[in-house]
Amino acid sequence: MKKFLVILAAFSFSAASAQSVPAKAAHGQHHRGEHANLTPEQRADRSAQRLTQKLNLSATQTQQVRQLHLSRAQAMQTHKAQAGTAVAKADKKQHHAAMKAGKAQYDAQLKQILSADQYAKYTQLQADKMAKRKNHQGQGRQEVKQGKS
Repeated sequence: MKKFLVILAAFSFSAASAQSVPAKAAHGQHHRGEHANLTPEQRADRSAQRLTQKLNLSATQTQQVRQLHLSRAQAMQTHKAQAGTAVAKADKKQHHAAMKAGKAQYDAQLKQILSADQYAKYTQLQADKMAKRKNHQGQGRQEVKQGKS
């Protein structure tokens, strides 16, 4: 009887602790946290503030960057609403092409707002960010490969 009670207590404890730990969200969602619930205006403000700090933007540039980010965030929100969740392969290619064109347009508009030095620093920051992301993804793949060996 004592063994049964000990096993029951251990099971209850493990079940209770498992319920208290939040499960990770779907792939790619776990790191977003509060960012997923921001409005386009809030996203634009955050992005403009981040660039203002990193690139030492003037007040005029900050306002222009905020407006650029706001229009981009609103377009993204509309595009996501139209796309839905189920996307066919052909639609994925079209979606990717549209995103790439939008990024090119954004970069061209940002280049008009920033000075040459600021834009050079911006492109360097973006390259560093991509390298860090690529390095992070590569490490994850290495760990998986090592685990399988």
